[in-house]
Amino acid sequence: MKSLKKRIAKQLMGAGVGLLLDRILGEPPSSVHPVAAFGKVMNNAEMLLWRGNRASGINYGVFGLLVAAATSRCFSSPFIGTAVGTYLAVAEKSLLENATSIESSLMRGDLESVRSQLPSLVGRDPESLDENGAARAVIESVAENSSDAVIAPMFFGALLGGSGAITYRAVNTMDAMVGHRNAQYLDFGWFSARLDDLANYLPSRLAGLLAWSIPTGRRVKPGLILADAVGHPSPNAGVIEATYAYKLGIRLGGENSYGGTVDWRPEMGDGHGTEPSDIAGSVLLCRKSDTLFAATLIVGGVSLVLWPWSGR
Repeated sequence: MKSLKKRIAKQLMGAGVGLLLDRILGEPPSSVHPVAAFGKVMNNAEMLLWRGNRASGINYGVFGLLVAAATSRCFSSPFIGTAVGTYLAVAEKSLLENATSIESSLMRGDLESVRSQLPSLVGRDPESLDENGAARAVIESVAENSSDAVIAPMFFGALLGGSGAITYRAVNTMDAMVGHRNAQYLDFGWFSARLDDLANYLPSRLAGLLAWSIPTGRRVKPGLILADAVGHPSPNAGVIEATYAYKLGIRLGGENSYGGTVDWRPEMGDGHGTEPSDIAGSVLLCRKSDTLFAATLIVGGVSLVLWPWSGR
């Protein structure tokens, strides 16, 4: 029992330290990044397994899980393994740097530069976006990825150690690769998309709670957030996007274009339409939420170590 307590404490601290490592070091070069290597493996797997049906998609997803499980064994150490695994799974620094870079281009009125940078954050067609539409795309990406790319890896790192963080990132990567609602991936990517929905169910709500708890000068009733989130096609993204909309005093949602196909999202929030200047607020809200969670994990781990223990 005492050894379990120590392991949990180390995992909590390691998950929090993983975010600090990302902020200091950023993501490793793609040539040596395990996630990039996993992506190449899964690209090859897709070429071999794609049949355009759910059965082949399940084979693809199961294969990816097996690859992730084998790789994650390298991160089994409670503290070091969790810290390194979480660091590799978290992508806060690149997310916020990209968002800030696009904001700078928008403030300069350089829409051509904005459109060239947007694919690093969003999958929608950049050519269809004006300045305010581009700002909305960035803010929605910051909101969703604050959960998917930051809070969720820390959550699984704290819960299951470095192995959990790495396996989660593999699930999220497979969804990003094949979890699209188009003719090619609608059936093949179904399993990966549902797996990602399941993995992010609790982290997305935790991310929403963290963002809701950050003071922004706006007091928001949780019922408003949940009411708006229900209309979003994603069971998870709607929660965090609605939270950001209300906390920042803006409106998110509306018309999106993917590959020339228009996709309407329900409007969320009760404020003004998005503007380039709103991006900075979303970046700050994301950073504060992540910091709060990391600090909670580290303090929780230290408290477990220092707490009087009478067990044998």
